Amino acid sequence: MIPFFKIYLAIKNCHTGESTTLDSFPIRLGGPESLVPLDGVPACLFEKVGNEFIFGSELENQCLLDGAITEVETLYKDRDYSLLIHDHPLMFRITKNPKAWFESLTPNGWRILNKEGGQIAGTSSLDALMQNGADLLAENPGAIVAHSASSCGFYLHSLEFLFKKQKPIPKPTAAPHQSPKPKKQPEATPVINTESGKFTCPACWIKFDRGDVMHIAVHKKLIGDPVLGEEHMLRFLATSFNNLGQALDAMGTATPDMACPHCRRKLPPSFLDFKQHIVSIVGAPSSGKSYFLSVLAHTLQKTLFTNFDIAFYDADPSENAMLTQMKSKLFSAASPREAQLAKTQLEGDMYLRIPRLGRQVRMPRPFVFNITPNQKPDQSFSLVLYDNAGEHFEPNSNSHDSPGAQHVSAASGIVYLFDPTYNLSFRKRLQGHSDPQISDQRFDQQDTILAEMNARVKTLRGVDFKQKIDTPLAVVAGKCDVWMHLLENDSLQDPIQNGKIVEDIVKKNSVIIRQLLHDVVPAIVQNAETISSNVLYFPCSSFGCSPEVVCDQYGNPLLDESGRKSFSPDPNKISPLFVETPMLWLISQFDQATLQLSRS
Repeated sequence: MIPFFKIYLAIKNCHTGESTTLDSFPIRLGGPESLVPLDGVPACLFEKVGNEFIFGSELENQCLLDGAITEVETLYKDRDYSLLIHDHPLMFRITKNPKAWFESLTPNGWRILNKEGGQIAGTSSLDALMQNGADLLAENPGAIVAHSASSCGFYLHSLEFLFKKQKPIPKPTAAPHQSPKPKKQPEATPVINTESGKFTCPACWIKFDRGDVMHIAVHKKLIGDPVLGEEHMLRFLATSFNNLGQALDAMGTATPDMACPHCRRKLPPSFLDFKQHIVSIVGAPSSGKSYFLSVLAHTLQKTLFTNFDIAFYDADPSENAMLTQMKSKLFSAASPREAQLAKTQLEGDMYLRIPRLGRQVRMPRPFVFNITPNQKPDQSFSLVLYDNAGEHFEPNSNSHDSPGAQHVSAASGIVYLFDPTYNLSFRKRLQGHSDPQISDQRFDQQDTILAEMNARVKTLRGVDFKQKIDTPLAVVAGKCDVWMHLLENDSLQDPIQNGKIVEDIVKKNSVIIRQLLHDVVPAIVQNAETISSNVLYFPCSSFGCSPEVVCDQYGNPLLDESGRKSFSPDPNKISPLFVETPMLWLISQFDQATLQLSRS
């Protein structure tokens, strides 16, 4: 028989020393009915949903979880959290053994660390530390108050309300033969330019300047970041460097890795040296964005090197590992079933949960590639791509807690992936075709997604809705192997000729595709040309062939979570068509020094 262990919410009031153990979820802190009343004001709620524990703030902008304003957060068992509500500094843990945890939090185990992780004052009681809190804060604005038995703590400035409650300890008078040391001037709190900073974080899309960049500690004693949690290495602003110019952490260890000062996510090694261009790939759910991105990353590397002598490579192979696995799975599989890529989920591995603008949010994982012309390396830049869940582009999905599609507002170029097999008008014209996707009827809102993108981009950029943005927009009609016969006498040409991108061919192909879309689904053309003043239309087929229905070992079709058949290509038949052309055109628009269109 499997033993049953009860899970408790253990709460420690760090100022009063009071300990509370609760086990009946949901648990509310604050309010008249709460076992932890906290001045009688409703403050927060702990809920158990399935096997997950959820924290929810009920007091806007006044609940600091691990130092940040947080509205909703998933909690982990046996991990310490700090929680500041009004004038109540609390620590809590979800655990099977609250007694052992309470015993570890000895009254005299408190210390103060500077922003680099070095100890300033400690170890003693919290009250004793707060007696000199004002002086310590003046000298160390970013200081952290933490318990030696825990990886979490509080920012010293957030405990100022405790300074006034303590009686100051008289300071010893300097000996007659000694001169009192001059008091160090308060260190100015860094102000980060989030509006026009030189750099944009590829994970949270907030701007900053070179001097704002944080470094990631290496020494094992510096594990635990007050914002990211105990499993992450400390992030700090460097104040000392070695002879190689590498930042040193508080233990004197060289730290080669940098982090964003806002979300604290690791930045690519070349981040400060290469200018950066975000390209947003937008499309409806199940329109083939994951396959398009995987094939694009695979073919673009070969095309750029073979035709243009330009290197295309991972900016940080460890951070691009998931996309590398997708490419490998697609092109190295032995069967359609093995080649099938999982649908990108809103809470899946393609998303990160990071602190952004005072709250924990889900953001798409950035895949960063460096593009370097071998003859002109000084013109190198970074290309940032994302594999968004299609649901993030749907109306009413752009919440503050899940702003995962807002990269379109910071993009240098946008790819809109249109799936003709989704569209009823296209399916009518394709009746009789053997492609299994045509008979798989789905709700089509692709024109609505374009309209939603128009609203988001202009709202986030503060642009008048009557105006068009000048960001280049590539409207890509996917799965062209299925519908190219509809073009009748018009033929599409490869615009890459003799190591050049021929502008006339790009524009001729665009006119042909635009006319087809205008005839069959005019709302796509209308909405696209309402967004941008620089729109071109492209054909594309990620596979170059029709996919197959994925079956189990008995030959029965495998169904996805919505009850529809799953499709995947035969790896031996994959032969992409025009996949890299939209990206080459976009690069020629936002970085002409690297890639230019040729007239012939």
